Amino acid sequence: MRRIWLWMSACLFFLLAVGSARSGDQPDALTTFATATLVIGQKNFTNSKCDNGNGKPSNNDLCGPEGPVASGSKAFYITDTGNDRVLGFKNVPAKNGALAKFVLGQKNLKTAKNGVGTKSFKTPTAVFVAGNQLFVNDYGNNRVLIWNKLPTKNDVPANVVVGQADFNSSDSATSQSGLDSPELGLVVAGGKLLVADRNNNRIMIWNSIPTTNGADADVVVGQPDFTSNTEDASQTSLNQPEELWSDGTRLVVADENNHRVLIWNTIPTTNGAPADVVVGQPDFTSHGTDSPTAQGFDSPQGVTSDGTSLYVADTQNNRVLVFSPFPTSNNPTASIVLGQSDFTDRDRNAGNASPSAQTLNFPQGLSIIGTHLVVDDDGDDRYLFFSL
Repeated sequence: MRRIWLWMSACLFFLLAVGSARSGDQPDALTTFATATLVIGQKNFTNSKCDNGNGKPSNNDLCGPEGPVASGSKAFYITDTGNDRVLGFKNVPAKNGALAKFVLGQKNLKTAKNGVGTKSFKTPTAVFVAGNQLFVNDYGNNRVLIWNKLPTKNDVPANVVVGQADFNSSDSATSQSGLDSPELGLVVAGGKLLVADRNNNRIMIWNSIPTTNGADADVVVGQPDFTSNTEDASQTSLNQPEELWSDGTRLVVADENNHRVLIWNTIPTTNGAPADVVVGQPDFTSHGTDSPTAQGFDSPQGVTSDGTSLYVADTQNNRVLVFSPFPTSNNPTASIVLGQSDFTDRDRNAGNASPSAQTLNFPQGLSIIGTHLVVDDDGDDRYLFFSL
């Protein structure tokens, strides 16, 4: 009997030890002032080099990257906005300073020219993958480009253009098919294409993915119709909307110049539909900003979610706020802050002369890629990966 008990005790000890070792191998849950695990665009966490202006970029550096990243079955995409290109990797990078394998918007990885057409960009600012399609916001050309097959080599032409009648046009417009400077807001959800038409102060919704150039949108949010573009702070209005997130049911919008985030519990199907929840303000008509707190923003540009928490890039406060659980009522309090050691500081790179794995400098787009939150740290010319 004693031998059996000793044998069972040894087995139990072994199982506990294995379980402890396995749990130790898992990344810690996201906490305030968390340390990033990976950086893209720089060789290490303390560099912040930008090669813009020399006309000779490389395959592992960035200049002024904006917006969310995107991952598909065959490639991983990031915007290198200052170099007028989108960089492509065969897989999600696993080491610092990873080398891009191909480029869109340029003939090769050593050129940086802007233009219009099927193969060029003028300030690309957001990427999104849905199924086998790639979508890119081409901010300076007032359009969205669509590839019907995920590109995996240099200089592949787009198949469809949204916001313009053809690939050689680039004028802004306030109409049912036109756009004016779409920046970070780009998402496909529930079979719909949603674009934040920043300078028209609205969200454009196509109920199905456009297959022809210059297709009309079906629904507009933030305006009562397709010819209005006024800015305001109300339950139905916007002031320079930026990044979007949707799970096919809910819609989240970073309403930058109103210093708030708006949430619709269902994707609107009628023009000018009112939001259901406001984050960052006590009500739908307030739009001021003050010293940093766990509830307020200064020009938020990025939003994303894993379905249970909401992540907001509080851009001018040089931080990311995490709201958990996902907000269902107005003016919630954040539970975690990234980029700062507390909820009252706001200095770029936490007041340090150089960046680190914990600090941020003008964060913009946010993405959830696997078990990581990816932050576009625009001011430090890099993307940071945080383990969730």
